[in-house]
Amino acid sequence: MSTAAVLRVAILWHFHQPDYRRGERAILPWARLHATKDYIELPALHREFPRLRLTYNLSPILLEQIECYRHGSIGDEHAKLSNWPQRRLSPVERRQLLEWAFVGNAERMIAPFERYRELYEQYQAGNVHTWSDTEWLDVSVWMRLAWLGETVRQTEAIDRLVRKGKHFSGDDLAVLCSTEAELLEVMLPRLRGLERCGLAELAVSPYHHPILPLLCSTDVVAESDPGMEKLSPSFAWREDAIAQVERAIAQIEPYRTPTPLGMWLAEGGISDDALSVLAECGVQWTASDRTILVRTLGSDAPTLHYRPYRWKEAGGKQIIVFFRDHALSDAIGFVYSSWDERQAVRDFLERLRSIRAVLIAEHGEAFLETAVVPIILDGENCWEYYRHNGAPFLRALYDALTTDEQIQTVTFGQVAAQAATSPATPVLRHVVPGSWIEGSFRIWIGHREDRRAWELLRDARVCFAERESFLSEDARETAYRHLLTAEGSDWFWWFGDDHRAAYRSAFDGLFRFHLAEAYRAMGVPVPAELTVPIMTRDSTSGEHFGAMHPATPPSEFPRDG
Repeated sequence: MSTAAVLRVAILWHFHQPDYRRGERAILPWARLHATKDYIELPALHREFPRLRLTYNLSPILLEQIECYRHGSIGDEHAKLSNWPQRRLSPVERRQLLEWAFVGNAERMIAPFERYRELYEQYQAGNVHTWSDTEWLDVSVWMRLAWLGETVRQTEAIDRLVRKGKHFSGDDLAVLCSTEAELLEVMLPRLRGLERCGLAELAVSPYHHPILPLLCSTDVVAESDPGMEKLSPSFAWREDAIAQVERAIAQIEPYRTPTPLGMWLAEGGISDDALSVLAECGVQWTASDRTILVRTLGSDAPTLHYRPYRWKEAGGKQIIVFFRDHALSDAIGFVYSSWDERQAVRDFLERLRSIRAVLIAEHGEAFLETAVVPIILDGENCWEYYRHNGAPFLRALYDALTTDEQIQTVTFGQVAAQAATSPATPVLRHVVPGSWIEGSFRIWIGHREDRRAWELLRDARVCFAERESFLSEDARETAYRHLLTAEGSDWFWWFGDDHRAAYRSAFDGLFRFHLAEAYRAMGVPVPAELTVPIMTRDSTSGEHFGAMHPATPPSEFPRDG
């Protein structure tokens, strides 16, 4: 079969967690838990398939937190409470431990393990008052075992704990904690190893994961969503967008080999201003969602996103832009977890073969030389909904992608390098701004709580601009770093009534904490309004801090793993 007959498929896994730190404590444990369950697991599975090419996009603020965990400079309540055998738990600590003991998807992360399910059912029935140290130690081990990937559970030390199942000892818990520490040590080296062998490409997001178009100017919503109320006066700090990009590049460069530098913008949010910033900073490719291309071209043709585009402005700056296949990406993220793995992979491959057939029918076989199917999604959140943390599905998928003669996996940088010099690459002079969620920025600036947060951020940023030249270098950097942190997308994701989760109020507190710390570093009294929650009682009602997802009632648990 000729090379031209091969359909290229580019898959990007995005690894991200916001800055959960408040001093030496991480308010939420997800950076650590997703590292031991997902950020370790995906590269481990990748290594089993030497013909597979993937792109991993890393958020710098995630890597920074992993480094802090490695060096012991931060901890979190989940880890602290579950590592207690050297002393007796107080009644208060027992209540706190229970808030963390059963987080995760109950069907996939609790029900398959007989002892863990038994403890959860006792907890649901209100019978924890009968627990002895044996039960408390068992739940302390399982709440950490459940957050390990399948390949880690197959190692000798962890497999022994899983098979033992109950009546754990303090030594068992020590083995588990030691394994977690080792996993945090190898996370980045494992990714770098794949990259050095040519199996993977490492891309990066702006440092604190901001919605970059909104940093350039919140007025961008006038085009992306004309019906949305604009912030007045606007937030418009293009220099912050540049700082977020430059700081991210500085962190990732030591870990990359010389390949085209790629940057996935938070939530796939792009605009002309944001693309200009990327190009100015030397980023060579980025990506967004098919919805943005449809709105930009005014066409809903089914194959228009199966090729890279060159965005180019009048001044000559340019960057390659990909537009992800929304349906295929979301099928992995939200659909296939409830399917039989073989059926899911068969469906996925049939869709790819159909795309290939349509491209050949419409454009000829030679078109495949420049075509690509971009698949982009988060690399952590979906796997707890899959059987065995997604390992059976991913193994079947990777095997199919690397053995099908009509398909070739590639990295985004490989395609971008070709597209940058090819006269066949179509040129965009303008993109309609938006994100990968309905082509809009509404989630991050559409609700009154969002706009209140932007107002507080704008006031702090104006204060910094007025005082910056009078601050010492250390004070200036400290204040600015807290402001850049407050610009992260995650705080705004949870403001408003778009989403519900048990820990939403923690994001409100962290956002206001960073603004308050910025004022303190500037030597300015912290405004009293930063002591008042942004989230209203209605938008936080029903919260039970610590439960990551609603748990499935025990009566609905499958009895077989």
